[in-house]
Amino acid sequence: MTTFSWLLRLDDIPPGDARLPTLSGLLSAEERLYRERLHGDAGRHRFLLSRALLRTVLGELTGRPPESLRFSRLPSGKPLLVDDPGLHFSLSHSGDWIALATSERSPVGVDIEQPRPHRDVLRIAHRYFHPDECALLEAPPAADTERQFYRLWTLKEAFFKARGTGISEGLGRINLATFERDHRALIDPELEGDAPWQFYYAENPQADTRDFYLAVAGQDPDLERLHLVRGLPGQ
Repeated sequence: MTTFSWLLRLDDIPPGDARLPTLSGLLSAEERLYRERLHGDAGRHRFLLSRALLRTVLGELTGRPPESLRFSRLPSGKPLLVDDPGLHFSLSHSGDWIALATSERSPVGVDIEQPRPHRDVLRIAHRYFHPDECALLEAPPAADTERQFYRLWTLKEAFFKARGTGISEGLGRINLATFERDHRALIDPELEGDAPWQFYYAENPQADTRDFYLAVAGQDPDLERLHLVRGLPGQ
């Protein structure tokens, strides 16, 4: 299997944990400086765990010390590993959660969303989504609207992150209205590329967790059989 995703909850390694100094030592000087400039302890903690997860996982996959890894960015802003650009990865965080996806075959995108209360999901959908998706959200039962919205949103975000372009290309150019039924997406031909797109989707798959929605997208044929791992490697 070539595609994996890791999940880390912020309280898996809480503030004050004895492991934090070691994890901090994995960061580059630039990352440490960026972390110190962040406002609030919560933001600094989230950044540290995000970078530690990224460096630990990629270090294990490449056989290199995590602290030695060097990163760069494509003109689009998508990050890459300087010494192993063929190892693709994507990082996302929301609320209490951090998610990382990797692929050895093709670019990959991950998005995780922890729902925010009182969010006007229908207004957002009518502004950005395909009309078929808006119709899906407006169909009964109304109690299912938020769940359907986050499913569509995470899948779209993951798709555009895998492309390395971002949602400015147009969220409505991928139509996922029938995804729950047939696991397919209707994609604008200009965005589709040479290989079929694959998707992995999960809702709160860990029994002890708060609600979240997770999607991974890419063109790796193994992606639908993605292996979901909780925590840092070796922890």
